[in-house]
Amino acid sequence: MKNLLYIFLVFGILFSSCEEETDDPFNSTSSFSCMIDGVQLSDPEPIGRIITQGTYIGGLEISGTSNLPNARVMNTLYITVKDFSNVAENTNLTLGLPADGFAIINIGIDEYITDSPPYIGIINFSKITANKVSGTFSFDAHFGTAGVCPVTEGSFSDVNY
Repeated sequence: MKNLLYIFLVFGILFSSCEEETDDPFNSTSSFSCMIDGVQLSDPEPIGRIITQGTYIGGLEISGTSNLPNARVMNTLYITVKDFSNVAENTNLTLGLPADGFAIINIGIDEYITDSPPYIGIINFSKITANKVSGTFSFDAHFGTAGVCPVTEGSFSDVNY
């Protein structure tokens, strides 16, 4: 009887020490980063969503937000890809081109957008699954006639949508 108790105790310890695999949405490994006019934007919790209202129904919007250094105003970058259901992995889309999508950067109260030719912007999805995307991007955004804001070294990884 004592041996049986020891056997159950050993099995109990073995099974309780095994790590349970879960797909916990709160334990995310997503990321979003880029350089906005030479300043780093990093967001460990980017937001992705399929657009269900308005002009771009069926599009995908990805956004990342972070504060500028020294507690200055917040940066938020939005990338919208039109007709996301037809986007294939490893295909370049031109940000600003009306058929592909666009990007908007809010730096404080200033808004820069990829709506003026020449459209200098690319997004590429390296991984598309049923609920996550990964990829890279870069573009030039414009603030009226005030100038260009370059966005370089852009990447996003495992962004839920």
